[in-house]
Amino acid sequence: MIRTTTRAWLAVSTCALAMATVGSALAAEAAAGTTGAAAGSGSGATNVDELIVTAERTQAAAAAPTKASIDSFQPQSIISHKFIEAFTPENGDYTSVVLIAPSMAGIPSNGGGFGDTNKTTLRGFQDGQYNITYDGIAFGDTNDPTHHPNDYFPTSNIGAAVVDRGPGQAGDLGQANYGGAIHLFSPTVADQFNVDQKVSYGTWNTWEAVTRIDSGVLPVTGTKVLAIFDARGSDGELSEMGGVAYNGLLKIVQPLGARASLTLFSAIEATKFYESDANLGETWEQYQLYGKNFGLNNDPTSEFCKCYNTEKKNTDFEYIKFNDAFDYGISLEDQAYTYFYSNKTISVDNNDANYGNSLTPSGANTDSPSTGPSGDIGGYNKGNRYRVFGDVLRVNKDFGWSTLKVGGLIEHSETDRHNILFDLTTGDPDDKYHKKDVALDLPTAWDNIKTLEGSRWTQYQLFADWEFRPTDSLTLTPGFKYVNFKRSVDGIENSLTGTDARGFISGSNTYTSPLYFFTANYKILPYWSVYAQYATGFLIPSLSALYADDLQLNNLKPSNTTNYQAGTVFSRGRFTADADVYTIKVTNLEIPSPNGQYYINSGDARYSGVEGEAAYAFPFGLTLFANGSINSAKNTTGDQTELNAPKWTDAAGALYTTHHWQASLTYKQIGSQVVYINGGTTVVNPQGVTLLPNQEYEIGAYDTLNASIGYDFGKFKVKVAATNLANNRSVTSITGPTTNADFYTWEAGRSVMLTLEAKLR
Repeated sequence: MIRTTTRAWLAVSTCALAMATVGSALAAEAAAGTTGAAAGSGSGATNVDELIVTAERTQAAAAAPTKASIDSFQPQSIISHKFIEAFTPENGDYTSVVLIAPSMAGIPSNGGGFGDTNKTTLRGFQDGQYNITYDGIAFGDTNDPTHHPNDYFPTSNIGAAVVDRGPGQAGDLGQANYGGAIHLFSPTVADQFNVDQKVSYGTWNTWEAVTRIDSGVLPVTGTKVLAIFDARGSDGELSEMGGVAYNGLLKIVQPLGARASLTLFSAIEATKFYESDANLGETWEQYQLYGKNFGLNNDPTSEFCKCYNTEKKNTDFEYIKFNDAFDYGISLEDQAYTYFYSNKTISVDNNDANYGNSLTPSGANTDSPSTGPSGDIGGYNKGNRYRVFGDVLRVNKDFGWSTLKVGGLIEHSETDRHNILFDLTTGDPDDKYHKKDVALDLPTAWDNIKTLEGSRWTQYQLFADWEFRPTDSLTLTPGFKYVNFKRSVDGIENSLTGTDARGFISGSNTYTSPLYFFTANYKILPYWSVYAQYATGFLIPSLSALYADDLQLNNLKPSNTTNYQAGTVFSRGRFTADADVYTIKVTNLEIPSPNGQYYINSGDARYSGVEGEAAYAFPFGLTLFANGSINSAKNTTGDQTELNAPKWTDAAGALYTTHHWQASLTYKQIGSQVVYINGGTTVVNPQGVTLLPNQEYEIGAYDTLNASIGYDFGKFKVKVAATNLANNRSVTSITGPTTNADFYTWEAGRSVMLTLEAKLR
């Protein structure tokens, strides 16, 4: 049997060897230069049509699930709507779309698609360390730029996706220009009238109904309108951890004369699901007693009751985009936007006990008789509500031999957050902080406040990219970006335990950073290119960095990356492949101070690896593909592996498409990863493994085998999609060790979904 690490090396080596062999054989052929914007570039193409046309110039590239453009200036994987529509789960989100790409990791732990049970990593960079954009707009939480995949854009809202494994060019804008970016694009508005209705049903009582309406080009005005309505729900694989969601999308494209256009976009979503906010997963003891599907129950005397563990979320995302092309090679794009997030959570304080009629639930987080008997359920009411406004302006000037791209972003956010402690059994306040530290002499109204704060930021980013084309085959692009980010916070923050409740915090910090870029793309042949990139990236400190009585203690610098990458892309006829190598140096890591009272910049890290992907399209409709990566993420200060960073990924599969049939079989493996580093004294974990101080503990690789088959009757279509056919239930994460227990998550089990589609054109 071939070892799993060998399989990953084999996938990458095959890509590189194939390109070198084919390239050598064709090197004598005449080259004809081509030009085009780099797909996925924030300073280049932000239109999904231009993106796909640029990338899918060959039969193989059009059929491949992931591919790179020969105009690439950094490692990337482009995923078209055709693949999303035909071969991904109907009830998914962007995490299920981008998982097929090399160096991407993250498999949900609750089947049915609900809850905050899935986060993706990119080359080992965690969610919040890379940008996620939608139609060119970077979005994320306002405490730090993390994301909630289930709460904004279901699969029906995604027209295409690009995984950029690098910070891009200077015109790639966002708060986490650090480890790369996932670019999502809204569906294209069709030129013809169309009504499309899908109804899906599957495992765990999972259902979804999606209605899509395209107006086509309206007479006189030329307006095109797209409306999508998406309703979905599931009981969930984990007990009593289901949910429902409702989403509406409206996109209007209005031409303004021969060269200008106006796009109006809005997407609104409401979600409710059941999940403990205290910890995700279950303890080892819970697993031994109740199995891998343990989640919540319906017992109001237990802290696991779904009545005490609910989350309600509302989001919206809007923009107005104006495009115009003027004489003398000048073009302009201005995009004003806003997005909103509201999270209303009721949760217990902890969920590390057993449950059942004969078992005593965890006591309340209480120090006062006024909150009821010790057997009551302790918990909290948590809220997070923010609104972000912004505008992105881009102006391009084409000189023929070069193109100058300049512009900038300005953005402002307003956030209200609270965490109020309650005895959930009686509904009374929980006097934790007043009793923990009477020296603070807090008024009674503050006794149960863990967090009550308002925060805001105002940032601007200015950029310039100058794309030189000294020959038809060579493109050189130096760039510069300047970032200015001011964050302020006011409120009460008592998040520390024991007698360390802080009380009032108030202040602001301003973070600035110049960033430098240089990219090059050279076409050896019209279908074979090489590229190189030098780029710097940054990550703004999280909001918690301001949680100190003395704001000067948290005068942090942004964490920085310096990226060196090189790669090659070959795309001709029935064969497409690309491969790259990278090394990324990280400085100014943000870590807690020794006494835990504030944060400091300390330590460096290095990320490095090799990646590749390839596909071959046979003339009878079959496409075979493979991709893989070897990834290293090391804290060079402590000589330790970065947590939750897979050491490799690999994928392979077959796609079959004819006039009526569509079928797929895809395999994805995520390599072993370090899940925690033991500190302090020697401990024995629940599996009986002895961990010495500073010893790393890792989990093994896990994988998923997915399949789909569909038949198009013309007006009707039927599709069956299955995920995790082998029903692997491997451990995917462990958080710990903690003072109470470690928490484990397992890969979601096998699921099957049937989709019926009716089309009116």
